[in-house]
Order: sequence, then structure tokens, then C-alpha cells
Amino acid sequence: MIPAYQLNNLKFNYGRKTVLSIDNLQIAAGTITTLVGPNGCGKSTLLTVLAFLEEPYEGDVLFFGKPVRKRSFFKPQSIAMLPQKPYLFRGTVEDNLLMALKFNKTNKKLWKSRVDKVLNRLQIGHLCKQQARTLSGGELQKAALARAIITEPDVLLLDEPFSYLDHDSERLMERFIRDYHADKKLTVIFSTHNRLQGLALAKEVISLVEGCPVRTPLINVYSGTLEKQLFNTGHIQVYLGEERLSGGKHISIDPKDIVVSKQAVIGMQNQFFGRVTAIQEEKGGVLIKILAGETFQVLISHDKLDELDLRLGERLWLGFKPDRVVVF
Repeated sequence: MIPAYQLNNLKFNYGRKTVLSIDNLQIAAGTITTLVGPNGCGKSTLLTVLAFLEEPYEGDVLFFGKPVRKRSFFKPQSIAMLPQKPYLFRGTVEDNLLMALKFNKTNKKLWKSRVDKVLNRLQIGHLCKQQARTLSGGELQKAALARAIITEPDVLLLDEPFSYLDHDSERLMERFIRDYHADKKLTVIFSTHNRLQGLALAKEVISLVEGCPVRTPLINVYSGTLEKQLFNTGHIQVYLGEERLSGGKHISIDPKDIVVSKQAVIGMQNQFFGRVTAIQEEKGGVLIKILAGETFQVLISHDKLDELDLRLGERLWLGFKPDRVVVF
């Protein structure tokens, strides 16, 4: 399948400072992809480039296989973006939704059904006649999202969509992202500070480190030194499976790629014996923290937790394959 986006040798600068430097990056079509990373790593800038609101300093962006410099070849409704701090125009929530439909030249006969449908999907029908200037932060976020999706875009970009939401609204937003993708089979790309949340919702996780993409959720990140096939954190040595000739001051292991057991696993090249320091619910599964030279976070199912019958303070083995270690 042709990717939704292909970025080649892309750089984006603010003045003399390079905030994005991407040699090669594909973002799959018809999937949920999340961007994670600390403040200032380039997540918002990348989303504005993907929305074609900003043009890169150099490099190429292909949108569904077609090179893009300007948006002339595709319809305005092909892409919708919800910024971290959205803005609504004067008037009611309904006025803002109708304005979006009018701008995109949607058949007027469809306006009412589109408005009703999007308000019901986000459970904000009670806000329909409310003035935009009176909305709370969370209400504004959901109303702006309704305006973004009412045109039924092919690609939906969300910049920190959970920022201003309370716990219940956050769960609603998570459910919306899953359901919206499942219903439409469209491309959804969102950024978040919550790395475990991104890992739980998305098929692909792209981490940005100083403007460069890394295929890891940036959980279980360790600094150290790289010597041929071994990475030494100062507390443990991690076997990488093949000699690395260059680069790498950090490693990361996806929490879902770590296995835990009461006994050592024969043939597992990276195994460490440690103590369980935390067990908690996390995004439909269970997050276990294990101190084994370094502190590891491991995501397992409830069934696996029952099988192991774990308790705080209990000692057990954890392991992961060399090819699951990301070096950057």
C-alpha cells in the first residue's frame, strides 16, 4: 500500500536553528500513528508540515505517492488538523460547523445530518447553540475537533488532543480515535506526551529526539557507551546481536517486547533478574516496574498477571531479544 506520507531528506529551520532533520520517514495510510517526545522535540512542527501549513527548508514530502510543494492537487478536505490550542470563530458551535461545511462546498442538503452526526459522535449535542467564547478548554477542544472531522477528511492530524481534558473526556477522546479509525479506515496521526497512551492507541509510534525520528516509544531509555555488540549502561550490559560500528549514546526497549517469567528462559540473550517495585493498571493492560540493575517497565495482560501471580517485592526474570533494542 502507498504510504500516506513519505518524507525524504527533510529539514525545517526556525532562523538558523534546525528543528526537524528527517532523512527518510514513511507514515502508513489507514492506520493510527502517534508522535511522542519531550517539549521542543519537533512534534508540532512536524504536524504543521504534514498539514502543508508550513513548507520545509529543504527536502521532499510525498502525499499518497504524489510530491507536494503546494496543496493545489488535492481537495481542502483531504487533511484536517486540530492544533493544541484551537480557535473557534465568533458565533455558536453550530455556526462554526456550518462555516466549515460551507467553505468545503458540501451540499447544503447534507448540513443538518452532518452536524447532528458529529455532535452525537463527540457527545456534545448540548453545546450546539452555545457561544464559542463561553466554552471551557475541554469543550473548545471537542468543538474544534467536531469542526475538523465534519468535512470527513482522509487524514486527521491531532496535536496533543488530550491536553485540556479531564479524565472522563480523555477516555472519550481515546475511544473516539479508536472508533473513528475503525469506522473510516482513515489515517490518524496524533502527538502526545503520554508515551504509554500513544503505545496503547497507535499501530506505529514515532519518537522525535531533537527533531530526528526514532522508531521507539522512548520508554525504557538508558544512556551509556556502545562497544561493538554490547551497550553498557554502567549497571547492565545489553547484547545487540550485531556489531554496531557507529552512533548510539542511548538505547530503548518497547515495554511490550519484554517478557517476564519465574525462571530463566533458555536461549534468551538478554536476561536480568530483578525485583517487582510496582504493579498498576495501564491502558487496558498491566504495567509492571522491575528493578534489575536498571528500572524496566513491562506491559503484560491481566491473564499473564494471573498466571504469574505476582506480588510487590517478588523476584523474577525479564528478557528481550537483541533485535528489539533500538540504538540512537
